[in-house]
Amino acid sequence: MRNTEKHARYIKPMLRIRWHGHSLFQVTDGFTTIATDPHDGASLNLPTPEFSADAVTVSHDHQDHANGLHLFECDHFTEPVDATVGTARLRGVSCYHDDDRGKRLGTNIVWSITMGGIQVTHLGDLGHYLSPAQMFQIGVPDILIANTGANIALTEDNIALLGPRVIIPMHYYTPGIDFPYFHMKTVLDFTDGKSDVEQVGEDHTYTRDSLQGRPSIHVYQPPRKRR
Repeated sequence: MRNTEKHARYIKPMLRIRWHGHSLFQVTDGFTTIATDPHDGASLNLPTPEFSADAVTVSHDHQDHANGLHLFECDHFTEPVDATVGTARLRGVSCYHDDDRGKRLGTNIVWSITMGGIQVTHLGDLGHYLSPAQMFQIGVPDILIANTGANIALTEDNIALLGPRVIIPMHYYTPGIDFPYFHMKTVLDFTDGKSDVEQVGEDHTYTRDSLQGRPSIHVYQPPRKRR
């Protein structure tokens, strides 16, 4: 057993999540760091990601989700597997980017990252209703990171199916982003009329205790370009 894993047993489990724009999140328990769907920054007019990771998960190979892989010198998970990296368990569930079994936009992987008993699930660009089998494989996330910039109704239905404690919106329009493929909706299009919406800054820390309240939406502050 590695020393980091030994030490993690004696520290109150916590998870810190930082948003680096679009679908890229940095998830860490202080011992192991996982990056999700890495962009390169420049192609989206976002800051270039500047952090190291122990592993990267990729939901699909579209450039806005994978063209920053070269920035991370670590294991890249591009196929659905069940693996352990340091103190993190990674589980990928196969699905599709569209509602026609991937014929239009290809496949997608829903990744779950579990550290310290807290499960973070990243839906990638899920484009259809989850099947009972897929829901069973995913389980019940504590924190669900969901694409809210495209089909909001579909996203809301999948959120209801999974029943997370915290929903983190991603993949939506933010000022200055360069996204030529379609006009993304804003986060307000998703949160309008909803209660329990909290602005949490660029990063936020979660514990088991903090996840016991009412389900809530955590809106992260978009990353700012460094001068």
